[in-house]
Amino acid sequence: MNLAFSLERQAWRKPTAEAVRYKENTYTYKFINQQTNAYVNLLINAGVNKGDRVAVWLPNSMEFIYLFYAVLKLGAIVVPLNYMFKIKEAEYILSNSETKILFTTSEKANDVESVFSELPHLEMIMLTDTNGLIKAPTYSVSEKIKEVDQEAEAIDLSPDVTACILYTSGTTGQPKGVELTHYNLNTNAEFYAEGIQLNEDHFGCIVTPLSHLLVLMAGLLLIFMKGGKFRLFERFDLEVVAETIHNEHISFFIGVPTMYYMFLTLPNEKKFHMNSLDICLTSGGHMPLEVRKKFEKTYETQVLQAYGQTESSPVITVDRRDIERRFESVGYPLPHLDVKIMDSDGNELPPGKEGEIVVSGHCVMKGYWKKEAETKKTIKNGYLYTGDIGRLDKDGYVYLLDRKKDLIIVGGYNVYPVELENVLYEHPSVLEAAVIGESDDRLGEIPKAFIVPKKGTSPKSEDIQAFCKKQLAPYKQIRKIQFVDKVPKTPTGKLMKRKLKEWSETNQYTRNSRP
Repeated sequence: MNLAFSLERQAWRKPTAEAVRYKENTYTYKFINQQTNAYVNLLINAGVNKGDRVAVWLPNSMEFIYLFYAVLKLGAIVVPLNYMFKIKEAEYILSNSETKILFTTSEKANDVESVFSELPHLEMIMLTDTNGLIKAPTYSVSEKIKEVDQEAEAIDLSPDVTACILYTSGTTGQPKGVELTHYNLNTNAEFYAEGIQLNEDHFGCIVTPLSHLLVLMAGLLLIFMKGGKFRLFERFDLEVVAETIHNEHISFFIGVPTMYYMFLTLPNEKKFHMNSLDICLTSGGHMPLEVRKKFEKTYETQVLQAYGQTESSPVITVDRRDIERRFESVGYPLPHLDVKIMDSDGNELPPGKEGEIVVSGHCVMKGYWKKEAETKKTIKNGYLYTGDIGRLDKDGYVYLLDRKKDLIIVGGYNVYPVELENVLYEHPSVLEAAVIGESDDRLGEIPKAFIVPKKGTSPKSEDIQAFCKKQLAPYKQIRKIQFVDKVPKTPTGKLMKRKLKEWSETNQYTRNSRP
């Protein structure tokens, strides 16, 4: 088994068929496979072997696609990094994963060089654009790639071989590397495609980062598996995307709830009509039911809700198109998954009762990279404990009631407060800090910080926000700051974030707001 077999199959089955549109160019399956093979040979020349970690810190681009499949073909492990990450965020991932080769751009090169000496496993920085004026071992692949052979084949692997390590922040403050196998991703994509009835005639649209697992699986992997095609954007530009969907008759869109909300704000001009859409997928946060229904009515399409997490490859449930949709639910479990609701004592609960959602089957991750204890806490008796609260109805539909404790979902991106709090504590004027999510009509939630200043200091919100901006990706930025005399704690000293949420909702604080 190898996830890259799907690309090779389509290159053999329909070599001249269009696979990707990117900027002004179109790319066939044959061309993409040939370019991927060149990267395979480039990796071999660089000394990459089966099981080595290769990090891809790139924006949406054809190079991302070539590299992703090239690493898989070789039996090595892909470590995707969100291009919006700052070097502090990227450094931990590169170190923890023991990445051997990093592919990135000249924009990131100097930042990587500044921490190169702290990354003993990193042997080479390969730039996909220019060479860059840095001292660390590096070269541009733009010329090297022309010198290598375009013949290579994906090696056959055991299904339990790790394909990717995707990092997700945890409550300890350190990201955890989720190991997903070729079997995890291949099987999840197959069943997901059947559930939404995707076929080779669909024309997809990818606007969110390919480093995001939902897009990686439900976009790239799934479309190539079916032999379809997609338009790739570097970033989401509301009017550009809407006009492109209209002009090119795109039929399959993958997005987070925020994007659907933004589409509904477009003027009623013909160039923005997106009635060609047949399937729209949403995940990564709660979409208000009225927004969902309004979008379906406006654009005469279906918005299908999916639920899952990185640890579940990522999809557990989806609105299947072959059975009744229940809008209030997050869909029906994929085949060969056993979803249960458990109480705090580990007892299975009957339909209608609220508890933790657990799942077993093909979607359950291999484990957390180099974190055996964390893995054992999360996978028990073959069941993945999601940390999410929900219920089942009598027919097996899943209803999500609350996300993981303290998790903030900003425009579809997971943001964990402890990571933001750790940055805040580095500010010289911050004595105590606590971050919660506050509801926001456009983004779903935004991070809000409660800060106790050190005695003798008078920090300003804009100064602290500027401090955080240098260390955190844009979607993690703290949008609101409230200065308080103290943060609420239990008798044992544990932070009471529920109390902070009450303060935020009722505007009751222990200190007046100040700039």
